[in-house]
Amino acid sequence: MITTGFRQQVRLARRATGTLLAGLLVGLFALLLLVAWVLAAALSVLGVGLPLLLAVSTATRRLTGWERRRLGRVLDRLVPQRYRESPDATVLARVRTRLGDSATWRDVGWLLVAATVGLLLGAAVAYLALSAVNAISTPLWWWLLAPGDPVTPLPGVAVTSWPRAVATPAIGLAYLAILLFSPRVGELYAAWGARVLAPARSASLAERVDYLSRTRAEVLEAHGTELRRIERDLHDGLQAKLVNVSVYLGLLDQALEAEHPVRKFAEPARNQIQAALVELRAVVRSIYPPILSDRGLVGALRSLADDCAVPCELVADDVGDLPAAVESSAYFGASEAVTNAVRHARPTLVRIIVRRSPDTLVIRVVDNGSGGLTDVLRDGATGTGIAGIRTRMRAFDGTFTVVSPVGGPTEVRMELPCGW
Repeated sequence: MITTGFRQQVRLARRATGTLLAGLLVGLFALLLLVAWVLAAALSVLGVGLPLLLAVSTATRRLTGWERRRLGRVLDRLVPQRYRESPDATVLARVRTRLGDSATWRDVGWLLVAATVGLLLGAAVAYLALSAVNAISTPLWWWLLAPGDPVTPLPGVAVTSWPRAVATPAIGLAYLAILLFSPRVGELYAAWGARVLAPARSASLAERVDYLSRTRAEVLEAHGTELRRIERDLHDGLQAKLVNVSVYLGLLDQALEAEHPVRKFAEPARNQIQAALVELRAVVRSIYPPILSDRGLVGALRSLADDCAVPCELVADDVGDLPAAVESSAYFGASEAVTNAVRHARPTLVRIIVRRSPDTLVIRVVDNGSGGLTDVLRDGATGTGIAGIRTRMRAFDGTFTVVSPVGGPTEVRMELPCGW
């Protein structure tokens, strides 16, 4: 009687045999790709192999993607796959990105494993399976062979008589018995392949951080673009409509007779509209100051310095084009820092200093006021202004520092990454 455990083992062995046989085919493709990699690298040295290098890396990614799914089914878990994509569509840029991506070299390492271990294991399983079929079926056809070319189910053992032919199926069953150990072999190979293909924990975390940084930058840039759209809609749409309503009310007021009872409602209505316009302009400025769209960051900060209640100097480099979200946060941060200085430190001079490196925007707001903000921050007391600046900087992985001893001077320093 065949037990349930034995039947389960046979099912697992059948599945593992198929997996390892598939590894034989994959190993052959991997061997061809390794040859193609060597050829593409040699041609690239001569300056003509970049398209081939790109094609070979693409084919490798497709093969390893299929292998990740196959090994994942064996291990019953996901084998992660993340590749770095080039922002530039040119062949040279794409090749550079792929050669600089650790995932590409993990794939090449897996090609070496598949072309050696995978190929050998697949060949061994194919040999055992074919030998088992050959040995079990020997009694049916051994006598058809020429006497000088007998069946050899084992090295050195030739089937030359009926007693040996009848005993030969036992050898085939022994081959099948060896295949019962294939599930464990298949799992070990799959685990090894998954370990080669999957990024190391440190690399995975670094790639994840890089991915999150890029996606967050994209989200913040989209957010900045959306804020500019809302600002334009409010400024050019709703604000214009309110102005038109105010004009129509003025015309209505003039058209009615002096003693008409409706005229007493016209003036309060116009006052309410004017108040709504004032509030709407404040909302528009808080969403995305129109001056940023008109003049850029440096121009907006120059206007901020000109409107300051105390003498204010702007020392600024040409910062070039900036993402809308960075531009907005930098302006609001500088504006809040200047407002805090004027309101609390009673300075006679405020200076705004703007510098940009390729990857970082630095804004410093320095005043010669009474200082003491460092002690306040150390005690944990922060106003909404300081908290708002810090929150804006954190949204970009930026830094926010304050140096403000008692007696001054005070320096608020903001650094924002902008090399996306």
